[in-house]
Amino acid sequence: METIFKDEAIVLRKSPVGDIDLSITVYTKQTGKENIYLPKGQVIKSNLITVSEPFNWFRGVFRHIKGKLYLQEIDSFRNLALPITKDLERFYTAFDINITFNRYVIFPDDRFFILLKKTLYYLSQDSAPHIIKTNFIVKLIYLSGIFPQLDKCQICNVKINQKNFGTVSIEKTGCLCKDCIMKNHQRYPFSLIRDINTMKNISFQKLKNINIPKSQLNKIEKFCKVYLSHHL
Repeated sequence: METIFKDEAIVLRKSPVGDIDLSITVYTKQTGKENIYLPKGQVIKSNLITVSEPFNWFRGVFRHIKGKLYLQEIDSFRNLALPITKDLERFYTAFDINITFNRYVIFPDDRFFILLKKTLYYLSQDSAPHIIKTNFIVKLIYLSGIFPQLDKCQICNVKINQKNFGTVSIEKTGCLCKDCIMKNHQRYPFSLIRDINTMKNISFQKLKNINIPKSQLNKIEKFCKVYLSHHL
């Protein structure tokens, strides 16, 4: 059975097939992660050679035949790859974001699509790459439904505040108070959960005003990557 529909897609990666053809991995708003085969996609004269670059967004007409997705035509596209690749730090950041997204996002969900689209768009603008990447990974954890419980102890249920805070437990998926923490628990500062909550709730438009040191953002990113790896 053949289905023709319009959808949006973001290019996650591209791979050459032979000398002239191309295969791209995309995440679409409706069907999620898909591989699309593009005949003659490597040919310079192909109208898909720019569209198929990683980080780019496009809207087009798709054909779904026997479980495979084909691109029939492009309605419009946004070249995010060009401004991103002009700066080495932005490029490495976008590359890391795409790898993380490709690894942990399995099922179709338009919330994930919107997160990636906004992340790459704001990365292509003037926002600091390290802020964008940390914001992305925190929101990815939240949308995945595994965000740690930060307002109460996961063992005794006491309400957590700065005075009784012990640490954040990756295994327990949340905070532990001073009375419940054990010697083998890794210690994280209270500022970590405060700033993770800030990143979870802040809008993309307000990211440029965020006041979290780069060293702290690096700690948040490191914690979140370990957390994701443990739970997904």
